[in-house]
Amino acid sequence: MKQEIIDNINNPENLEKLYRNNKQAFIKSFEEISDDYNSDLVRFWKIRLASEKEPAFKGFLKSDLLVVISLSLITGLLVKLPEIFSQIQSEFFYTRDLAIIVFNGLILYTFWQNRLFKGKPLLIYSSIIVLLTLFVNFLPNTQSDSVMLSMIHVPLFLWCLFGLSFVSFDYKNIQRRIEFIRFNGELIIMTGLILIAGGLLTVITIQLFSVIKINIENFYLHYIAVFGSVAAPIVSSYLIKLYPNLTNRIAPVIARVFSPLVLITLAVYLVSLIFSKNKILEDRDLLILLNIMLLAVMAIIVFSVSELDKSKEKNINVLILILLAALAIVVNSIALIAIISRVTMGLTPNRTVVLISNILIFINLILITKNLFESYIKNEPLDSVESTVAKYLNIYFYWTIIVIFVLPFVFGLK
Repeated sequence: MKQEIIDNINNPENLEKLYRNNKQAFIKSFEEISDDYNSDLVRFWKIRLASEKEPAFKGFLKSDLLVVISLSLITGLLVKLPEIFSQIQSEFFYTRDLAIIVFNGLILYTFWQNRLFKGKPLLIYSSIIVLLTLFVNFLPNTQSDSVMLSMIHVPLFLWCLFGLSFVSFDYKNIQRRIEFIRFNGELIIMTGLILIAGGLLTVITIQLFSVIKINIENFYLHYIAVFGSVAAPIVSSYLIKLYPNLTNRIAPVIARVFSPLVLITLAVYLVSLIFSKNKILEDRDLLILLNIMLLAVMAIIVFSVSELDKSKEKNINVLILILLAALAIVVNSIALIAIISRVTMGLTPNRTVVLISNILIFINLILITKNLFESYIKNEPLDSVESTVAKYLNIYFYWTIIVIFVLPFVFGLK
């Protein structure tokens, strides 16, 4: 790495590539050779890398590991409350409180990582989480669609709170929001790996004990597996900070592999939809599946953009994302036509939420496609795509608040 930096000491593009490929090695090597050079580019890199030395990592393994274990145990115990107190109804509790408990553990650990020990951020978050918990638990236990939609949107609201804690409540900082979007991709990957490894360990452990005629299946699944599952996001966040190069390398590979695969799948599905006997305007289940597919495509585009090499021009990956975004717009248009046709029969909570959500996603997709197109055709900076996504998070946040706290009363809890 040291020799590569020396060979490219006057080449800003290659220095950026070396930095992105292996940040830790680059920082260490650059520090060793930087005093031998005196140019504007070297001085720039000295200033840039100075911010990478975070004193918060001193004592990381001891104090942070203790916090991870403590929060994981507390989160697991809270999830087991219905078994500890028989008067708590399990279905009611998990429907309303499971997301709050799991996200709360992750958010509190983010507070610890960012050293947000000042009174104001902690007070704001505590007030919001208490208000949210009281609100969702005091909503009537009915088959109301508006109440159910409120419950469904609680995780999205908590995800926004997670974002606020991640950016240290500096919500106007667009660059920090972009970092949050990237971090979500890494967190999903790491959590998935931990859950897969945990699942394999569970199967092997149960089988090993069954061979010696000891049945630990119920105990293991009800306690070890549950505690491990709810702790997975917290542990993942810890590991990402501990081994940043691991997920930094995996995320781009997954994004590059899945983008073309999703593009081909979506194209084939749309062609098949034309010749299908199902009537999308009447088939509610098909409409729901289309919306799920749309959200998945949106996520792929967002995470792929965040992992692209911004220094390349006419990037083939950008072209793939343009086509993917265009197909997503077509899918969204079909879904909107179907939703509008159903809305003409009368407004319901489900139709209202699905209609407005699709309109918001439709506008977001158009803005993203516009940025991608300008980046590919006019060689505009690709950073504009990430900025668009980051700025649009506000709109999703406000809409989530409306669905949770306002919509149930607009429809009279029906």
